[in-house]
Amino acid sequence: MTLQIKKATRVGVRPLIGLYSESGCGKTLTSLYLARGIVGPTGKIVMVDSESGRGALYADVLEGGYDTLELVQPFSPARYIEAIDAVEVSGADIGIIDSASHEWEGINGVLDMAAEIEAKTQKPGLHCWRIPKMEHAKFMLRMLQSKIPWIVCLRAKYKSRQTKDGNGKTIIVKDEATSPIQADDFIFEMTAHAEILGNHTIILTKCSHPELRKCFPGDKTTPIAIEHGKMIAAWCHSPSGTPASGSQTPKQIDSQREALKTELWNLLRPVRGTKKSWDDANQWLWREDILDAGVPETAPNLTEDKFVKVIQAVKRKLT
Repeated sequence: MTLQIKKATRVGVRPLIGLYSESGCGKTLTSLYLARGIVGPTGKIVMVDSESGRGALYADVLEGGYDTLELVQPFSPARYIEAIDAVEVSGADIGIIDSASHEWEGINGVLDMAAEIEAKTQKPGLHCWRIPKMEHAKFMLRMLQSKIPWIVCLRAKYKSRQTKDGNGKTIIVKDEATSPIQADDFIFEMTAHAEILGNHTIILTKCSHPELRKCFPGDKTTPIAIEHGKMIAAWCHSPSGTPASGSQTPKQIDSQREALKTELWNLLRPVRGTKKSWDDANQWLWREDILDAGVPETAPNLTEDKFVKVIQAVKRKLT
């Protein structure tokens, strides 16, 4: 493949969002609300459920519904990669992993793999971790290279550590915040990650872009809602600034539509050839039921929201 250099643009970003908390704080429902907002009312959500079927609990709560893929042991990195592959093949617009903690500490997860090697060799040490960490790195890379956005849920706990008090007495101190149950560097790969509190609100613990931060609640009293996912989707498809504020100028809206139109035009090259007209492209979009020929809907005369949905559908067909 010929190497290409192109102008950097944020349009088409596929976010990787991490959510972690203790049990009962709302990881599953929060992830579903975000996902529904990101893909819209008709977008396909698929949840990889390693929590013994509990991922289906909100089937009657989330508007538009969602699909699940129940993942049972072994919880090896390779099995998680297999699940990601299956979700993509299903035509999902977004995937949720609930939870990825099993890949680290579950049966046949990374910790288990290292312990098994140590038991077989009867030699503790770093050599026990070489293969498990290589397999874990493959899982991380597969997520990062996915064609769709992902929301990753992680179990969390309060870590304790041993220290000395002012009198030199040994004491056990409990952390003030929870830590996700995964590799120490796992969440650093996320576009954004947040801790979910007991009242279902969040503390945003990382955000890769200042404008993306505006898409999340800015206080500790507002839980995540579908609207926050919509703002994230708008940010992903905005070449500059943020549409999350609700104060876009007509010029900003036109700029975003032009960027989306250009992205769609380039994606459709395999079906339109080198022709400069949208006619062949529209004929193909109608045949594939991506656009409604009965209305008729035609590109590039689409709303910004419609552009986003059409682009997602074309990517599923052609990539």
